[in-house]
Amino acid sequence: MQVYNFIVPFDENEHEFRLTERFARHARDFDDFQNEMAGLDTGRMKRFLPDGAQSADPNGKSASKRAEALTRLQLMLIENPAYAALFEETATILTDAQSRLDAFLESIRAQIDQSIVVLEEKLDGAAHLPDGTKVFKDQTGQIRTQDGGAVPADLAATILWNGNEPSYEDVQAHIARLNRLKELESDIQSGQAEIGDMQAGMEDDDNPLSEDDLKDFGQRAQDIADSLEQEMDETLAKTAPIVEPDQTIGRSTAAIIVPEL
Repeated sequence: MQVYNFIVPFDENEHEFRLTERFARHARDFDDFQNEMAGLDTGRMKRFLPDGAQSADPNGKSASKRAEALTRLQLMLIENPAYAALFEETATILTDAQSRLDAFLESIRAQIDQSIVVLEEKLDGAAHLPDGTKVFKDQTGQIRTQDGGAVPADLAATILWNGNEPSYEDVQAHIARLNRLKELESDIQSGQAEIGDMQAGMEDDDNPLSEDDLKDFGQRAQDIADSLEQEMDETLAKTAPIVEPDQTIGRSTAAIIVPEL
């Protein structure tokens, strides 16, 4: 029996929550700084100003010290409303894309679990050689092992058939589908990682992204989510092997129509 290992990714929900909190803080900083610079003491600038900047004269050196206390990203968000709006929009796009990929991953993992159960049932119902090796009859009547190897005639003669065993093509189709689902799972995880790198790039306070970078990030995140959704839909639309009666093989077996996977 083949063993399938699963890789559990980092906690995407926790990472997404942390990013959302960070972007919300940037927005609060923008509002508070505007109020402070207008002479309206909100009392909330202290969360990112050092002691010296907190106590400085608001009509003298305060503005300079406060500006020095802000990061480059915070200054850009404060001084450029268009940039701030684009930054917020991009952050939302990236968060939404991650949420879509989370849903895709959950769906694919459910399909993987189901496919493993079905495959295990197929293998449990297979015929076997005296040493326990599972064997299957293909459409031509040839007896094969799971890896496709032909079983010698003398060994084939020892097999006890009950007439309900899965065919070689049937089992291979289920294996192929499971492998395709695992590939898609990996593709989704790669997409999550790439979008996660973009979100991390937006967190860099000292090296803020340009407007073009933000636009590229937003477009790329949407493209990743859209492409994976199409890939997932196409994969899940492919059915399990269709079995049709065929009397050309000695027993009541089947001609298997195997979908491309």
